[in-house]
Amino acid sequence: MSNIYDTINQLERDIREEAAYKDLVAAVEALKNDQEAFDIYTEFRALQSSFQFKAQLGQEITEEDEKNANELQEKLANNEVISSLMDKERALNTLVEDINKGVSGPINEVYQSLAEQAEGHTEA
Repeated sequence: MSNIYDTINQLERDIREEAAYKDLVAAVEALKNDQEAFDIYTEFRALQSSFQFKAQLGQEITEEDEKNANELQEKLANNEVISSLMDKERALNTLVEDINKGVSGPINEVYQSLAEQAEGHTEA
């Protein structure tokens, strides 16, 4: 029987060899090397954090916040470096979702058996 942690370590190495991962690394480097794109990205992250903080405190998002978010969204969409980064993130995320489905499969089967048993009791 193999050690599950060996499998995890191998999966990590395999991910680093995937084209989607390498493409993301290259897109991040391109972002770091483009000051305008980096500034927009940094502004976006700050706005994201601000929104999350307000949500945690139960504060409303103001019209000014929404206006800033819309303006920033337009900047993001119009910047080729950031658009490329977002495309690469989506591609890698698809891979991670597929991996997660595979890893979660056995666990989902266990809970599915509970759901099936519960359905059997309600029909009786």
